[in-house]
Amino acid sequence: MARRRARRRPPGRRRPPPRSPAPVAAERTEVAAAAAPERPDKVAIPDSITVSDLAGQINMSGAELIGELFKQGISANLNAPLDFETASLMLADLGVEAELAESAPDPEEDREDDIPEPDGERGARPAVVTVMGHVDHGKTTLLDTIRKTDVANQEAGGITQSIGAYQVEVDGRSLTFIDTPGHAAFTQMRARGAGVTDIVVLVVAADDGVMPETRDAIGHALAADVKIIVAVNKIDLESANVMRTLAALADAGLQVEQLGGDVTSVEVSALTGQGVEELLELVLLTADLDPPQARLSGPARATVLETRLDRSLGPVATVLITGGVLSVGDPFVLDASAGKVRVLVDPRGNRVRSASASMAVEVVGLKEIPVPGQTLYAVESDKQARGIAQVRRGAQARAQARNSLANQLSLEQLAQQLSQGRVQQVDLVIKAETEGAAQATVQAVESLSTELVRVNVVFQGVGAITENDINLATAASAIVLGFGVQASANAGALADQNGVQIRQYSIIYELIEDVEKTLAGRLQPELVEIIDGRLEVRGVFRTERSLKIFGGMVTEGQMADGAQVRHFREEELIQTGRISALQRFQDRVNSVAAGFECGLSANLRRVVRIGDVIEAFHEEEQLPG
Repeated sequence: MARRRARRRPPGRRRPPPRSPAPVAAERTEVAAAAAPERPDKVAIPDSITVSDLAGQINMSGAELIGELFKQGISANLNAPLDFETASLMLADLGVEAELAESAPDPEEDREDDIPEPDGERGARPAVVTVMGHVDHGKTTLLDTIRKTDVANQEAGGITQSIGAYQVEVDGRSLTFIDTPGHAAFTQMRARGAGVTDIVVLVVAADDGVMPETRDAIGHALAADVKIIVAVNKIDLESANVMRTLAALADAGLQVEQLGGDVTSVEVSALTGQGVEELLELVLLTADLDPPQARLSGPARATVLETRLDRSLGPVATVLITGGVLSVGDPFVLDASAGKVRVLVDPRGNRVRSASASMAVEVVGLKEIPVPGQTLYAVESDKQARGIAQVRRGAQARAQARNSLANQLSLEQLAQQLSQGRVQQVDLVIKAETEGAAQATVQAVESLSTELVRVNVVFQGVGAITENDINLATAASAIVLGFGVQASANAGALADQNGVQIRQYSIIYELIEDVEKTLAGRLQPELVEIIDGRLEVRGVFRTERSLKIFGGMVTEGQMADGAQVRHFREEELIQTGRISALQRFQDRVNSVAAGFECGLSANLRRVVRIGDVIEAFHEEEQLPG
């Protein structure tokens, strides 16, 4: 085996003395400083860029850029995406001007031109009418009467309501009615961009007047910017008072023609049929003022109204054709799924070969259950449908990665953008505990509008913040402000999912001050409430003046010893207090997680009942954004 020999230094030659490390470090620092590129004055960035790529463009290290983002209240890593607005605001603080780069077409992006609008003849189509109103005001009875009126003029056979849409003939012309189960579904459709409704018929009972749900329906219809016809129902009752009802509508923001407004109205009795024909004629007259148009030929476009899962047929969707013709055998794309039309069923329950604009049909041949409001695109081939669906799935995956950065503007972000002249309007949804409080809040915030920026109250209402309010805020890109009210658990979860910001206040001046600071572009961070957990009360063991002992199941998060709590009954806030002891079986514990039962004592003065909800929370300070 070969061995390496040690080299010997020739005689008389000495080892050179080591160099001092200080000069070496100084030399390296000077070289690095000389080699470090200068930060540019201006950069062009796309509408979405990762932290790593942005750092490279402005000659900063990734760690330095992450530190700058943290100063802005944004926690991110090197691979986190930044939208253009966030990146440009941060670059402005660094003295770098940002401009939007013209990006080359990316085949991986989900764009409208994935499925270009096909050519085809355009012409008149039947008007689409949505009937809305309070659940006890006769909406369903009116729809039944309209269907019976149509059946009497047709051949034998009933119209099924199972698909929630149908057509009637009036003076030889068709009208399509959509029976949305309450205004919530209507708002969700609009929130997803499904502008399928031409006319809203608002049903109001003459004996009951304007109810909270009626006010919600008015707000949703006005926000949707569609024509409204008021049907004053139940005029056959002795207690009916039409003028009082119309005056209440005016107070709710809907001025009818009889009171000097521009909204048409008609008196009807859904039970006897009185006035129903006049209502249908008024619908036709309203449609004639701006005749609905659509593409009458070519591949179909359709909006999903309802969905269900059939045991034998699989996913089934009720769709409204908004353009073109949908035929059996047509391949299609629906969201990120490809399919092929196997069966079409019309509103009467009959199988049909095709459906044209403004017709509602059930579609069989879906692979997944779609979401109401999504658009069905008929395409030329199965291969094209599969390709587009694959591209959309990739786009959705990237969108999920971007969800860590809020798409909705918070008040702080609005303040920053207002200060730089990017926003001229602030949209708000306002909920308060009383009608007077709601009106006072609206008047106060609207008075803050200036020549440069305007406060736009999309909707005002009374009661807890609900899923309806979040859907409306999503549609309008608005912020939800609550005065003296809380958000329901479902509303809070939906707001988190959609990126909608909810702000709650107990003092009106704090609300006004925040909106005023937002308009001035100088809103500062503040304490934010964090919900830690919820418990459903299932047993009450002891009741004293200021101490309640009870047990229950932790349904969300966790309950902790010493936590601040709120006591709710049917989503109404009863009182606040603090947990003084927490126990499982015979042992005292510090916390109990979701899915476990526990007993607890709390400093609460009012009575706790079975079925009540105890919500644990705490406050923490958060940076803007």
